[in-house]
Amino acid sequence: MKYLVTGAGQIGTQIVRHLADAGHRVVVLRRSHQEVEGAEVQVGDVSDRDLLARAMRDAAAVFHCVHTSYDADAWRKVLPERERAVMDLAAEANIPVVFPESVYGFGSGAQDLAEGDALAPRSPMGQVRAELLAARREHEATTLSVVASDLWGPTAAPSTSVAHLAVMVPRPRGKAGYALGKPRVQHTVTYIPDLAASMMVAAENAAELAPDGDAILHAPSITECSLEELNRVVSEEAGVRRRAIRAVPVGVVRAVAWTHPMLRELVNQSYLWTRPVLMRPGTLSRRYGLEPTPLRSAVREILSSTAP
Repeated sequence: MKYLVTGAGQIGTQIVRHLADAGHRVVVLRRSHQEVEGAEVQVGDVSDRDLLARAMRDAAAVFHCVHTSYDADAWRKVLPERERAVMDLAAEANIPVVFPESVYGFGSGAQDLAEGDALAPRSPMGQVRAELLAARREHEATTLSVVASDLWGPTAAPSTSVAHLAVMVPRPRGKAGYALGKPRVQHTVTYIPDLAASMMVAAENAAELAPDGDAILHAPSITECSLEELNRVVSEEAGVRRRAIRAVPVGVVRAVAWTHPMLRELVNQSYLWTRPVLMRPGTLSRRYGLEPTPLRSAVREILSSTAP
């Protein structure tokens, strides 16, 4: 089958790998001319509807993975228009659109989040995510949003992954990690290959999963983890002496947040790292048997992928 992937960042690249390994034809629509292994790249912007329609022709589903800088203002400016273009054309083609999603739109509900819980954003970024989810629900296209907690994995962008910033980058080199919030607090983490596999299952079973045209699903994730537990496993697997992660007080970051939009957003999202985050397994786990990659196995895969 042919599938269209819009965007080729940390999630889109992993989806391409899964689809290509399964023998599917994959077209990637992105603004960069950079090649994506396993896919045919078409260069352009998703908001170019003529180009999007050509890329979408004969596709069985669309995986919409376009993103932008970590800034609520940028999200509000860029993301709704592009999602609307994809949904409009997917509705005309009668094919589903599968989105990666975060826990941001659920606000403090992420402390114990069950599939089907109501949206309750408590930050500017969370408000944008909630608005996007509402727009998907109201659109005539079939949409499936697969929710992940904090992402990590072989294709992760270290600058946007807390697990990589705090642990996966510094610890294999023997350096101490730094983290915003409380490193020992329980936190659900989602391995990007598990998210990609979940999105594929969602696309293949869209009619069953979204009989009313929309579904919000949970990706299988490691629910009982913490940055310190990840630190312990990474230290062991990398063969380095364990060093505790150093907590950076939120107040310190808040004092300099005015200097950069990303710092401001980190402060706004700090409630996720000062309290537990538990995203409970959902339909993809119960009905389709999807399970998260074990923590130690995932660490080994990442270390292997980054080895010189």
